[in-house]
Formats: sequence, structure tokens, C-alpha cells
Amino acid sequence: MLIIGLLFTAMFLISNTIKITIFARRKEIEIMKLVGATNWFIRWPFFIEGLLLGVFGSIIPIALLLGTYQYAVGWVAPRVQGSFISMLPYNPFVYQVSLILLVIGAIIGVWGSLTSIRKFLKV
Repeated sequence: MLIIGLLFTAMFLISNTIKITIFARRKEIEIMKLVGATNWFIRWPFFIEGLLLGVFGSIIPIALLLGTYQYAVGWVAPRVQGSFISMLPYNPFVYQVSLILLVIGAIIGVWGSLTSIRKFLKV
């Protein structure tokens, strides 16, 4: 339940950031319309901005994951060696989880961007 709440919070923050950007660039958007820009040409920068916000927002948890898991493996593994508890190896596990976090961040960024574009950008 907490994860779902955090996902919606991240989407809400990205959506509000895109909304503020749309309102800040109203004149540019109006000029682009008058010149004859297509709808997707106007929407594309906001879409990319949401994607980048999601990706950059996922880099912080990835850095925390890399640091804490490496520390945990180095600290816990010698203490539980020989018991029934085993730690997953660092290399494939952490990189797979990092890739998953990066993809989830990109999806949340795109989702927040699309909801904001659909709601606030009247093209």
C-alpha cells in the first residue's frame, strides 16, 4: 500500500511540475500554434521533460541501493557464513534492480507528463 502511495505521489509531483512548465511557456506555445506547429511538436518537449524527471528521480534510489547493498553484503555475509541465510551476489542482483528502478521511474515520469499534458495543454 505504501508503494502505491509513493508511486502516485511521484506521479503527482511530476504532473504538477509539467503543469507549471506549461503555464510558464504559454506565450511560446501560442506562438508555435500561430506559426503552424503540429500538436505533437508542441507536446513533445513536455513529454521528454516528464521522462527525464522520472529517470533523474530514480537515480537517487539507485545510488542508495548500490551503496547500502554493497555495505550490507560486506558486513552481513561474514557474520552469517555457514548458516542457512545467504546473500545474493552483488553483481547481477543490484544491476537488475537498478534497471527495474530506472524503468519504473521513466514510466512514472511519462505517466505524470501525459496526464498533465492531456489536462492542461489545450492544443
